[in-house]
This record gives sequence, C-alpha cells and structure tokens, in this order.
Amino acid sequence: MIAREPSQIADQIRSAFVIRAIRELWRLAVDRPYRNVRWLRLVRPNSAFQPFATTVANRYPRIFRFVQEQLGAASEVRILSYGCSTGEEVFSLREYFPRAAIKGIDINPGNIAECQWCLKQTPDAALSFETASSTSAEATASYDAIFAMAVLRHGDLAAPGVTRCDHLIRFEDFAKAVSDFGRCLKPGGLLIIRHSNFRLCDTPVAGDFETLLSVKPPEKAKKTPIFGSDNRLMEGVEYLETVFRKQ
Repeated sequence: MIAREPSQIADQIRSAFVIRAIRELWRLAVDRPYRNVRWLRLVRPNSAFQPFATTVANRYPRIFRFVQEQLGAASEVRILSYGCSTGEEVFSLREYFPRAAIKGIDINPGNIAECQWCLKQTPDAALSFETASSTSAEATASYDAIFAMAVLRHGDLAAPGVTRCDHLIRFEDFAKAVSDFGRCLKPGGLLIIRHSNFRLCDTPVAGDFETLLSVKPPEKAKKTPIFGSDNRLMEGVEYLETVFRKQ
C-alpha cells in the first residue's frame, strides 16, 4: 500500500467537491423538475407539504371513474386540483369531465409555469392554473370536487427509522388545509385524498364528511406511513378511505 501525503488527500477531496458542485449546477440549469424541487426544499415555505413533483397522466383511473360516476361525466361542475404539480392531473381530469371548469394550484411557481406552457399548446378556456400554497383565496362553496392526491405528505417520511413527522410537515397544517377544503366545497361536494400521511378522521372537521370510497393499494405497493394528531408514527396503520362527501 502506498501512503498518500496529507496534501494529496486534501487535493482529492477538493477535486471531488468541485466535480459534485459542477454536476449540481449543470442539473439545476437543465433539469426544470429537479430545479423546482430543490427550490421548494431550500425555501420550505409555510404550508408546504410534498416537495417532490413526481406525477404521471391518468394516475388514478379507478378513483377518477368513481368521481365521474358520482358527479356525471357531462355535468358542468367545478373541480380543484390541489398540489397539481406539472398539470398531468388537471389534463387527465379533462378527459373524464369534458364540460367542467378545472383549476390547478401548486405552491411551486416553476410547476405552474410548466402547466401554463402545456396549456398554451392545447388552449382550453375552462382550465386554469395558479401559484398558491392553500385554498384560502378560493370562494366559499365554489367547488363540486377537490382532489388532493399524493400531496398532503412528504416523501422523506418513508425513510427507515422515522418516528415523527413534525420536522417536515405537521398534523395541524393538514387539519387546517382540509378544514378549508370543506369551506370551499359545495354541500354534497366531494373531497378526494390519496397517499396522505394523515387521516381525515383525526381532524376536527371529520364529522362534516362521510366516506364514499375506500381503496386498498396493491399488495406489493409501498405503504404510506400514517402519523397521528401528535405527529407520531402510527405503527402498522393503513388508511384506505379516499373519497368523502361533504354533508
């Protein structure tokens, strides 16, 4: 074994650091989704939940079809996609609700910029996007359905050894968000929550909703960890309730 001088070791460490920095700067320059996620994780604005923008078109066909059956495919309903990411959910919902007015909001302005660009490619006057961290600016009783799919969560909470969530997201913010969803929904309106780290049944507004659909994930699917109102992990708990109706 050849011993290395301390100066050689220091040079190697500096070289590795420079290479990583260059790679990071290059990715920030060319990879918009990565840039959006890094911005959100760095700034960590209030009311932020999921920082990752992972999404695909028509991601929840069973749930979308169920909501379509409840509201009517041809109805002129108003739908909100909360945490719409880069817009795939909004454009997918358009296929299920061709006459609906559908709005997507997301806390990340980079995501909304991408949504706006996609909308310009296929203009649709009944689709809209807006940068927003909450539904506080939405009118009371203005929506027939609100979707919050894989957004009321944080991907890092699935890491081994995590027993609390409040270093990343807090139950009280979840409770505040769903309470305002209820305000924005019309009587009889639908609230659709999927892959949340918290349960609607634990919130003060749980009594305002009834469950219409529960969805069991595939056997091999990675389980979403559930945290209680004390922000502690609820070991072994699954939450299958997905579609709720405001009473």
